[in-house]
Amino acid sequence: MLPFRKTEDPKLNINDASAILERIFEANHVAPNTISLEELVSYSNYRKERFALQRMILVLVMVLFLLLPFLFIAPFFSISLKPDSAVNNPVYSVEVDTFMPVERITAAIEGRNIPVYEVASHVYSIEPTVNGKMEVAVTLVNRQTIVRHIDVMNVDLDTPDVLSNSFDEKHFYLRVSDSGSGVNFEKIRAVSLRGEETAPLSCDEASGQIVFAYPEETLNVYIPDNADNTLQLVLTVP
Repeated sequence: MLPFRKTEDPKLNINDASAILERIFEANHVAPNTISLEELVSYSNYRKERFALQRMILVLVMVLFLLLPFLFIAPFFSISLKPDSAVNNPVYSVEVDTFMPVERITAAIEGRNIPVYEVASHVYSIEPTVNGKMEVAVTLVNRQTIVRHIDVMNVDLDTPDVLSNSFDEKHFYLRVSDSGSGVNFEKIRAVSLRGEETAPLSCDEASGQIVFAYPEETLNVYIPDNADNTLQLVLTVP
């Protein structure tokens, strides 16, 4: 049994086809066609190409029509204070609820840009550096943007200030203040160059005065606030 072979359809070139058509017209006593067969074939190919183009345009229009609702989907997100965030220097969590990719997230307070960190998929962290009304904007890939505002308080990145200092034969006096979280008087300490730690003799929280025994050697004094911002002073024996 011979293997089956697929035969190709016979092809007729344009010249032979035109000659056969003319003989058919002559045999049937019909006037010859005024339009050449070549022109008819060209027109038929043009119609096919035009139809293919129209079909492609129709498909694109249908795809755009189906995608049209997605172009107007706006992001939904929430801003919350992180549970493990400190009372001072708060950290905020932004969670974006959308199936579309997020293009960008920006945060600003009074025109000052605040860094935004991505910690998980559609979850972001913001650590404000100043107090004020924070503006958070979320933009999706479809260019839809939603803006929310939140009041930021308790940001303290400044160390305490020394208002005055003086000494006598037995004592060294410092007066300090902190306009942010306040001075943490319980953690004030002085450390000698040998590493020996000394606590102040007394602290008056109302006036901000700190009293140390007159040092016999150079001391490094550490004065923290309640946000763990620490002022370091060097007391040098005259």
